Amino acid sequence: MYDGSDIQKIQIEENVSKRVNLTLPDVVYEELEAWAEYQGRPTANLAAYLVESAIREAKEKGEFRTLKENHSSTNKEKGNG
Repeated sequence: MYDGSDIQKIQIEENVSKRVNLTLPDVVYEELEAWAEYQGRPTANLAAYLVESAIREAKEKGEFRTLKENHSSTNKEKGNG
């Protein structure tokens, strides 16, 4: 009889990947798909990598701050932080 003693506890992580529905023009999708195929990876994987890279680059250039930073500075300005 199975008593469940070998079941491992599953830990839920705070940093779980999220899914985004993205609409691209046909020509952009075709180029992305070709690039991903050339690299031997899934199209969605390449798209995720490109978004991460663009965010990292924008932060390095000082083009924006993360949402957490924006919320904490907004709260400080309002006297809430």
